[in-house]
Parts: sequence; structure tokens; C-alpha cells
Amino acid sequence: MARYAVYVDGFNVFYALKWSYRQFLWLNYRALAETVLGPKDSLTNTIYFSALAKWKPNDVKQHQTFIKAQRWAGVEVVLGKFREKEIACHLCHQRFRTHKEKRTDVNIAVRVVADAVKDLYDRAVLVTADSDLIPAIQTVHELAPAKQIGVMIPIGRNSYDLKNTADFIKKMPQAKLKHACFPQSLPRGMTRFASHQTGHSQ
Repeated sequence: MARYAVYVDGFNVFYALKWSYRQFLWLNYRALAETVLGPKDSLTNTIYFSALAKWKPNDVKQHQTFIKAQRWAGVEVVLGKFREKEIACHLCHQRFRTHKEKRTDVNIAVRVVADAVKDLYDRAVLVTADSDLIPAIQTVHELAPAKQIGVMIPIGRNSYDLKNTADFIKKMPQAKLKHACFPQSLPRGMTRFASHQTGHSQ
């Protein structure tokens, strides 16, 4: 019997699903987290990490609905932020502004390590393909060697370095995604989920 905690890199999953697997964009991350459990295991927490693209009002509205649904399902939500950044085009040499997500990797890393030290899980699962989280896994191995850190690579992506660092790997097959999505409508107090909303930004 093991206590599991699941940490979801929202944008990493979103961009993995956006083009070829749009039907799975409205994932219930609590339901997805429960797929990693064995018969006698327990789920101590599911945490979703993301940020709001505030310069895109329509996306923000849809994202807020998605966040509301996650919280309804019992998922903890941790939000970072975007920072405006000026970059130069190497071809035309013109400069323009873009936005870069900040804090999400750090938020995930700090939380995974802190929860290990606080003995809040026996096994953690990182739902991401971001190899920047390898130092967090290594730190847990150093500070709390009894803890195991696994990865669930989003469908359509890969990360050999992340897999090689993790203690175990959990697959994200389409069958699991199909049964882990929110229904078209949720119980009272929740906004109706229409099919056209799958264009939201996470």
C-alpha cells in the first residue's frame, strides 16, 4: 500500500493534446491521477500547475472555467504568471513582444521536494515531459531516499532523460484519457461544458 501524490504540468499536457488529441483537453486530473493507483493505494493530493494568459480574455474565461472544474473535482490549483518579453527576429531583425510562462517549473519542483520532506507521499507522479524537473527528482532522491518519483509523459511526447531519472513510469494511453474527461455537463453550481470550449488555454 502506497500513498500517491500527482503533480500536473498544465501547459505541458495542454500543448501535447492541443493538435492531435483535442478530444481529451477537458481532462479531470483527479480522475487521471486515480488511474495510477493500485487496489490498496491511496491518493493524498492532485495538484495542477498553470498560469492565466491575461492578454487573451477569451482564453482566460475558458481557462477559469477549467480551473473551477478541477477544484470541483478536488484538485489543488497553483498558478504562476506570464512575463512580457521582447525578442528579436534573426531574419528581419525586427523586435516584438511575446509572453513567457514563469514560475510553473519552480512551483512544481519546490512542491515535490517539500512534500517529500514533509512525508506527504510515498510515491509521486509528475505528469510532464519537461526535463527541467530532473533536479527536483534528484533532490528528493538525496533528501528522502525512501520516496519514489515517477513520471507520466503526456501522450504524443517523450523525454528519455526524464524517464531515465525517474524511479518508475506510468503510461498515458488513450483509453485512460477517454474515461478521465469531464462530462459535457457537471452537477449544480458548475458551468455547462460545451464542445466548442476545447480551444481553451492551460
